[in-house]
Amino acid sequence: MYALAQSLAPADLEVLADACAEVGLTLAVTDPEAGHAPPPGAQLVAFHRVAATGPDDLSVEELKRRGGYAIAVLDRISATEVLAAVSRGYGFTLASPLRRARLVETLGYLKNVTPPENTQVLTLDGRGTLSSAAKSAPVTDAEAGLLRLLAGRPGQIVSREELGRATGGEDVNKVTSVLKQKFLDIDSGAKLLKIPHLGFRLVGTVREDAH
Repeated sequence: MYALAQSLAPADLEVLADACAEVGLTLAVTDPEAGHAPPPGAQLVAFHRVAATGPDDLSVEELKRRGGYAIAVLDRISATEVLAAVSRGYGFTLASPLRRARLVETLGYLKNVTPPENTQVLTLDGRGTLSSAAKSAPVTDAEAGLLRLLAGRPGQIVSREELGRATGGEDVNKVTSVLKQKFLDIDSGAKLLKIPHLGFRLVGTVREDAH
């Protein structure tokens, strides 16, 4: 699990690095001009300096798809600037220069409410059985399709529309609700997290076994 920083001023980046180290998060820094891409895995939060947005920077939609929370770092805080950031889809706004105490509080909260990405490894076999280390349960084609799609996007948020296609048109809320119960039934620590207005993400790993 990591925090992503893009286009931050050097002083803000230094403060963010210290805050990440204090709460035990890896900090990844992207530089679009150098061709740097975000690392694989689960992104917890992204910090984006709005005033420095360039044509090659990741869009707010991509930032949110890679992780649950996108934070706009504003050079100045005003009602107009905050409204513009929220209208673009950012979940939070912070003022530059960033303050370490506020960052530690924010990062600590987000980390505490988000289970680690490697909570549980599950196996989905070709007979439609989902297994943990302790127990197993049958899954329908719709449930298997949804799991395969989420498993193929580790740590990422998948939209409700995509999940609906993966289930063959079945109601995504019902399918995810049943799967959550099956996770409990097989003593699994894996979770399906609903990200409001965005979709769902899988916390855990699902491996396919063709046998």
